[in-house]
Amino acid sequence: MNKSVKVLMILLMVSSGFSANAQIFGVKAGIGLANITSPDEGGNNLFGRTLGVKIGGTIEFDITDDLYIGSGLGFAKKGASTVGDTFNTFYIEMPLSARYDIVAIGGSGYLYGLSGFNLGYMLSANRNDTKINIGSDPVNDYFKTFDFGLNFGVGVILDERFEIGLVTEFGLVNIYANDLSTLRNTTLLVSFGYKFGM
Repeated sequence: MNKSVKVLMILLMVSSGFSANAQIFGVKAGIGLANITSPDEGGNNLFGRTLGVKIGGTIEFDITDDLYIGSGLGFAKKGASTVGDTFNTFYIEMPLSARYDIVAIGGSGYLYGLSGFNLGYMLSANRNDTKINIGSDPVNDYFKTFDFGLNFGVGVILDERFEIGLVTEFGLVNIYANDLSTLRNTTLLVSFGYKFGM
């Protein structure tokens, strides 16, 4: 079985496990800026921002009246731009985040903060629409398959259903197949969500 299919099946099974005790289901989409950064100054100056997009389903369950643990499964477009080139990377992702409702807004709204982790599996990548190999071979591959990072955000929930927020993600692992350099994903997105059954 193709490795990508295996990983997708594992992520779906884990997500199904969360759904057995889920309190709130929803959908969420985000749009903003994606980039690839490096601790090496030369590598960091090489890349610039490009379009970042996310879309997927969400699951939340309440720990207390104000604290929620959330996960889900979604699709993300990341990447970066260089002089004359654009790198596009496409991931299937599963976040695990804690959301805390800080203060009530009106009768049915909340200002919240969230933080957590994000696990991603790269499905494909291209450079100016030319396919790039992904994997762990430092000679033949360009990007590694897996990504893992932190996410932080703030936002508001209105009428206990509609959500708008600002989320940033910082990659913790090197996504470059050649370990001679270190490259990490970063994104800054405005997100929009809707919660069902509230």
